[in-house]
Amino acid sequence: MDEVLFASLAEVCVRCGSLDLLWKHLKEFDNIIGVHNVSAPTYGTMIKAFGQARDIHRVWGLWNQMMARKVKPTAVTAGCMIEALVNNRQSDEAWELVNKIYEDDELRPLANTVIYSSVIKGFTASKQYKKVSAIYEEMKARKIRPNTITFNTVLNAMATCGMMGEAPELLEDMRKCDPPAEPDVVTYSTIVKGYCIAGNLDAALRFFEETKKRSKIAADEVMYNSLLDGCAKQQRLDQALKLIEEMRQNKIVPSNFTLSILVKLLGRARQVDQAFEMVETTSKEHGFVVNVQVYTCLLQACINNRQMRRALALHDEMANNSCAPDQKTYTVLASGCLRYGMLDMAAKVVRCAFHLKGHDMIQAGSWPAGVETGCLGEIVTELRKRHAAVAEELVNDLRQCGVTVAEPSSGKHRNQRQAGQAGRPTTSAC
Repeated sequence: MDEVLFASLAEVCVRCGSLDLLWKHLKEFDNIIGVHNVSAPTYGTMIKAFGQARDIHRVWGLWNQMMARKVKPTAVTAGCMIEALVNNRQSDEAWELVNKIYEDDELRPLANTVIYSSVIKGFTASKQYKKVSAIYEEMKARKIRPNTITFNTVLNAMATCGMMGEAPELLEDMRKCDPPAEPDVVTYSTIVKGYCIAGNLDAALRFFEETKKRSKIAADEVMYNSLLDGCAKQQRLDQALKLIEEMRQNKIVPSNFTLSILVKLLGRARQVDQAFEMVETTSKEHGFVVNVQVYTCLLQACINNRQMRRALALHDEMANNSCAPDQKTYTVLASGCLRYGMLDMAAKVVRCAFHLKGHDMIQAGSWPAGVETGCLGEIVTELRKRHAAVAEELVNDLRQCGVTVAEPSSGKHRNQRQAGQAGRPTTSAC
């Protein structure tokens, strides 16, 4: 076997996910002709694959082997290594490796903008803004020119970590680059999102208006959604409706995410009818199917406005429309029943959620969604107080399908254990 054949074999193993087989042949190849004949691009392919498989031990093994064999890594190989470390929560190790590469005169050109951007992304994910800032300053000191992606990554760190006061200075750095790094729609969306996360909606709106006047880049749905979410958090319905009208005028198509934000806002403003109307007209106008998150927000709006019959009818409408409720949906509905003392109905919701007999609701989905542990425990506890026989029957039926109810006791926190784990993965809503 020569290097070309091994490289082909490695690619096939990677594409088929047969990494144990790849590792076996790597050792065989070493015994036959020496791994020093493996090229840097092939090492990069293997490092990337083992990194995606979360096998960081073999990732380091490949890198160290490559260095020991004096195979000079390419920029792509080094990028694969840094990306593998970052994706496996080893951002500190990635930064340390970048510095080692920079300190090696022969490898120094590999310490480029792309690699630094990957490390910044890693520290952003773990909300370590001080390290993000330190890496950015290190880039400037070493005259490694950031590109727009780098600046956007730093901006995202500012937004995530609540450091939006430093955003104007970073924008100025973009302008001072030689040649300048041009802000794009991601740049502006990130700044808007950052101000909204920080609770400074007015600053976000001011920046948004300035951007429309000064920039040739048109605002997109993501930017509008960030502003709408900011309006929802501060219950500024009039401002949100203005933004929706502006989206319509600019022919920006809203999504289910847009609808979920508006439903939350209208529900809090006690305008449930308008929320239903907006979901129906918007989905029909733009030709998309309303998803489970929007339906769950509508359910929550009904419950918060004391419209339990409407909420229960909406559940059956979901089922008829082939939109299977998830665990979050059933938890919201069951909690609403409990909130208004509808214990029998709460038990029926639980039975429907776990696909048990003894309810008259329309059941959807091929797999039980379940109900969150805490909610299930509270329902059973309240049932025991008023309908002990109903509670016992429900607990026994749940036990037969592998669900143990953890009931709250003595005012202590509930034991978060098995209940609800029989369901499908949950999706966030409301």
